[in-house]
Amino acid sequence: MSEQDSNQQDLHKDEVHEQVEHQTAATATEGTQAPPFSTSLTQSNAAPAASSSPLSGIDVQKLLGLIKNPSSALQLQPLTEWIYGAIGAAVGVLGFFFWIWAAQEQLANDLFGNIGNLIFLSVISFALPGKSLVIGIFSIALLVGSLTLIGNRLGARKRNWMEAVTYQGSTQLQFGVGWIVCGVVAFLSLQLSMLIGVILLLICLLVVVTQAEDLHEVSRERRFLFIVYSVAAYSFLLFLVYSIIT
Repeated sequence: MSEQDSNQQDLHKDEVHEQVEHQTAATATEGTQAPPFSTSLTQSNAAPAASSSPLSGIDVQKLLGLIKNPSSALQLQPLTEWIYGAIGAAVGVLGFFFWIWAAQEQLANDLFGNIGNLIFLSVISFALPGKSLVIGIFSIALLVGSLTLIGNRLGARKRNWMEAVTYQGSTQLQFGVGWIVCGVVAFLSLQLSMLIGVILLLICLLVVVTQAEDLHEVSRERRFLFIVYSVAAYSFLLFLVYSIIT
């Protein structure tokens, strides 16, 4: 065998050896990189579980936006932002409760102030703290329920209960804050507090009814029936609750 052939065979062996080393190094690299990939995958899967609490995703700016403009509730996503509806309904109930309680406290301090106070006392005589809280809860629940049932009946678009709670419940946030303010005002001027509170009640009813018309896409020719049926059903059911409680 010539010296040239021997050199070529040595070169060939060196090339084969280098290829084997490269393959071994690549396999080792893939093996070492696999755990970080699986670890990151595990972490990404664990992240949603850690943030699954509804309260963890609350945006304070969004709450402030709902206070400034209740109609911004229509931009919420029921599947992921229903918590704003629950918060709004809770604030509405607590605000109404605080207003009635503050008015009662002021009336108790000035029971014989004037005839207007006595008339107002007769209207809210039911409102022991526990009863006023129950009335507030039933008031919002019956309002949302009446609008949803009648809207699904007369409107072109059906809404489920999660959508109803998200949209209509979050609307109550502004009015709940308003009734808290009314409660504070009651200690300064009961008459002014009564005036502001009644105005808020009327505006609240107007806003939720109008908003429900848009949510259920009620046609123009059916809007009158929608308003009559939904408000009548709400008033009748609330009267029944009031009669039972008192």
